[in-house]
Amino acid sequence: MPDVYVFQGGTPAQMAYDAISRVFHEDPAQLSVLLKVNTGFKGPAASGLCTHPEVVRGLIRFFKERHTRKIYVGDSSIVGVNSDEALHAAGIWDVCQEEGVECLNLDDSGMREQEIPDPIMVPRLKMSNLPFEVDRVISVPVMKTHMYAGVTLSIKNMKGCLFQKDKTRLHRINQAPPDIHKGKCLDYGIVDLTKVCYPDYVVTDGVVAMEGFGPSGGTRVDLGVVLASTDALSADLTAIQLMGMAVDAVPHLNLVRENRGLDPADIHVHPADYLKWARFQLASEHDLHLNYPNPKVVDRGACSACHAAMVQFFRYHHQEYENGPEATLVFGGDATEADCQGGRVVLVGNCTAKLRDGSRAFCKGCPPVPSQIARTIDAGKTLDD
Repeated sequence: MPDVYVFQGGTPAQMAYDAISRVFHEDPAQLSVLLKVNTGFKGPAASGLCTHPEVVRGLIRFFKERHTRKIYVGDSSIVGVNSDEALHAAGIWDVCQEEGVECLNLDDSGMREQEIPDPIMVPRLKMSNLPFEVDRVISVPVMKTHMYAGVTLSIKNMKGCLFQKDKTRLHRINQAPPDIHKGKCLDYGIVDLTKVCYPDYVVTDGVVAMEGFGPSGGTRVDLGVVLASTDALSADLTAIQLMGMAVDAVPHLNLVRENRGLDPADIHVHPADYLKWARFQLASEHDLHLNYPNPKVVDRGACSACHAAMVQFFRYHHQEYENGPEATLVFGGDATEADCQGGRVVLVGNCTAKLRDGSRAFCKGCPPVPSQIARTIDAGKTLDD
C-alpha cells in the first residue's frame, strides 16, 4: 500500500527534512542522489513559479547528515529560458553554494537516447545523462496548475530531464492519440516518459504554490504544505486533491494509473484529514477564451513555452484589444492553413513560420516575447528586429 505523508505549518526546510525522513530508509553513504527541482521558468524565489529554495535546503541537509556519497541539484528549463539563470533566480543556486553541493543544468551532463518499451506515442526520447547515472532521483516539484496538462507535479516534473529541444516533442506528436476521450497526445506522451524516467522518491513543494493560469501565469497561493512518498503517482493523486480536484480529474495521471495498475483507494495518506488544508482555484485554456475573448486563440500543439508567453500577453496587454477589431492568434507546430482562414490572423512563434504567405503577420520567437506579440498585432505585419 503506497504511503503519502503531508506536512503543514513548519518552516519550509524543516517540513522538507521531516518529509524525506518519513520515506527514505536506505543508507545513502554509497549512493549518489539527484534532487530534480522545477526551475522550468525564470522568476523570483518562493513565488510559486519554481521549487522553494528552502525546501531544497532541507533535503540537502537530510542527505548531508547521512554522508551521502554525492548530492546533485538540477533541472533543465523550457526552451528559451537559460537554465543557469533560472536556478540563480529561484534562489536554488545560492542554497547549493551555501550547503556545498553541486547545482547544474541537466543538459550539461550530455545526452542519451532512451528506447521506450511498448511505446504509445514515441519510440524513443533524448534525455539528459545525469538522471540515469545517479543511484536515486528525487523529484522535487512545486505544486502548480497547468492550463494544458491540468497540473504539473512530480511526474510531469520529469520532463525537465528531456534533453534541450526534445522537451517540446511531446507537445508536437503528429498522430492521433489512442483515445482522445482519455487524453491528448501530451498525456499519452507523459506515459511513455514514465516508462524510462520515473523518480525513486518524491518531495512535493506546496509551500508557495501556483493556482489559476499555471504553469507560469497563475497566482501564488500560500498553501504551506510539503508532501512525500516513495511513489510519484500516489503523491500526485494526493496533491491534486489538495488542489481541489477529483482524483480522476487529470488525464495524464489517469493514464499513468491505468498503465501502472494503481487503485487510488489503496493510497494511505498521513494524516487522514489532510484535505482540511485544501484551497485552490483552477483555470484552463477554456477559461483563457472566456476571460479574454479578443484576440481569439488557436492552439495547435504548442509547448509550455508558447503557452506561457500567451498567458503573459493576455495578462499585460488584453485591455488594449478587448474592444478593438477582431484578431486571431495562431500558435503551435500543428497549425494548418485551415486555422488561418478569415479576418486578421497573426502567426505566433517560430513553429508557425511554415504558414507565412506574405499577407499574415508573423511574430517570431521560441518562445515569442509577449510585448512583441502586441507590437505585431498593432502593426498588422511582420516586424523585423
